[in-house]
Amino acid sequence: MYGFGDDRNPANDTVNVMEEILVEYIADVCQAAAGPGRKSRLSIEDLRKALSRPADAKKLARMEELLFAQEDIKRARQQFDTDPKMA
Repeated sequence: MYGFGDDRNPANDTVNVMEEILVEYIADVCQAAAGPGRKSRLSIEDLRKALSRPADAKKLARMEELLFAQEDIKRARQQFDTDPKMA
């Protein structure tokens, strides 16, 4: 919250409300992605479908950006990992 201009040390009530809203939102998105009666694990494609509504376009774009960064980091780590047999 500080990054958006709030106080460096926000009130505990404010933090609790924000946490409650976030947890509820994440649960709603996961339920929408899972669909009715589904018991298997969620996939990235399920989340993409759940966030494909126009109202969630920014959230979907951010998810794609984070997935790209995750893959970029994975590739960078692989470049620096040395094979013990080659050393």
